[in-house]
Amino acid sequence: MNFLAAIKSLYSLNGVVAVLLYLPQICNAWRDKNHALSLSLVSFGGWSIGSLISALYAGLLVKDRIFTAISLGNLVGSGTVFMIVALSRVKSGAVTSPPPLTDGSPPLSAATEVNPAAGLI
Repeated sequence: MNFLAAIKSLYSLNGVVAVLLYLPQICNAWRDKNHALSLSLVSFGGWSIGSLISALYAGLLVKDRIFTAISLGNLVGSGTVFMIVALSRVKSGAVTSPPPLTDGSPPLSAATEVNPAAGLI
């Protein structure tokens, strides 16, 4: 096997593994009772758009089936996480705000002053 064929094989294997690594995140997002507030819609939405652009580039310009398949797999993985999180938040009304503090402490605001002498750093 020559060097370029080895790189192509590694790229293919890496792509399959990367796509499979979305499965734990999909399962966690699906089961999350806090509407996956720790997951970023901006990140997963951005990865989805990037994967769509990569798939179009791979399929239409490069015409490489492996590159296209991996890009589409990434689109499906990131898009699935994005949709689960977005639908969960919309359905629950928790679109942008995290759950309230439950320890009784007041929320921090821009007006909160920090006094270094008091050890509030």
